[in-house]
Amino acid sequence: MKTFLKIILVISIICFSIGIFAIGSGYDMYKEALENMPLSQKVKEIKSDENYITIDNLPKIYLDAVVAVEDHRFYNHPGIDIIAIGRAAINDIKAMKLVEGRKYNYTAII
Repeated sequence: MKTFLKIILVISIICFSIGIFAIGSGYDMYKEALENMPLSQKVKEIKSDENYITIDNLPKIYLDAVVAVEDHRFYNHPGIDIIAIGRAAINDIKAMKLVEGRKYNYTAII
């Protein structure tokens, strides 16, 4: 039983370490993006596009369709879908590469 608990502890520490690395890498990418273009400038750029439309002007059927396709549990979680994150992590681990979500060039970070 003690061996099993030690294995669980080691796995937990490894997962925690990977999570901290991923968060740190993501924050570094965020800072770099802000250095290239401040958020306020990016918002102005997007709003100046001739095809820009506010969410108030989108038909409800369109918004419902986006929610249905992108996140069918949208109204059942507080904004972070742990089930989807877990599924993505498992798929990435099985493939031994990033196959879910946005793919980054991690060689540029390291």
